[in-house]
Amino acid sequence: MKVEQAKQIASKAIEQLSEALERGQSETLRNYLAAIARFHSYSLHNLILIVSQRPDATRVAGFHTWKQLGRNIKKGAKGIMILAPVVFRKSKEEATSEEDQSKAALGFRAVYVFDQIDTEGKPLCELGSAQGDPSGYTEKLGSARPERSCSCPASPQQKSTPP
Repeated sequence: MKVEQAKQIASKAIEQLSEALERGQSETLRNYLAAIARFHSYSLHNLILIVSQRPDATRVAGFHTWKQLGRNIKKGAKGIMILAPVVFRKSKEEATSEEDQSKAALGFRAVYVFDQIDTEGKPLCELGSAQGDPSGYTEKLGSARPERSCSCPASPQQKSTPP
């Protein structure tokens, strides 16, 4: 039943996106494209499920993944339903070649993922950011590079000559 429910949620979201595009509203499409950039490892179907249930989601993962990252799901947090494949490994007798010994998908089941906001615990790593004017550091970078047989220009104006 949950798989059918997930399919209905995705179908409804696709219909709403189609209607918005027909009306000339590209904001809905822009939101989906932004979500694709954030959740690039998820299938389009699961991405639609995530955005339709939690449009403001930033980072999602399953219960065990959050545990591995040192974070706990907050009490009362509502999960985001997505579809995960049900796979089985072919036995050596059934497999005719090494390629055939891979996993085979039987179908899908509903699983729940949680957004970062629904967790608490160890802080997550963040990407660093650079600020300020980097022009004053060109000479420092040039002097820090190792002397090797190949030459690397310290600035775009310098041309490197092969040895």
